Amino acid sequence: YRPGEVMRRLVQARDQTCRFPTCRRPATGCDLDHTRPYDEKGPTCPCNLAALCRRHHRLKQTDGWKLTQPSPGTLVRETPAKRTHTVRPDRYPL
Repeated sequence: YRPGEVMRRLVQARDQTCRFPTCRRPATGCDLDHTRPYDEKGPTCPCNLAALCRRHHRLKQTDGWKLTQPSPGTLVRETPAKRTHTVRPDRYPL
């Protein structure tokens, strides 16, 4: 259920900040959340984890909100009004 240290650091490095659109809380201060719940057979892997601050982690669990992760680090959030917002992983400078 809880990611190991290496996986936690990998997701935090990939996400950099809370994955909610416009939230800039650093990933190191966020929860690592299972996009598909663990108790619904959601795997504990970077393909199903995302950094969400506590506020946006709770919002995800509110009726009408939906969150999917079609590829690692890409999150698609659907609001109760059926609008969608896509957040992609931050780019790394080379």
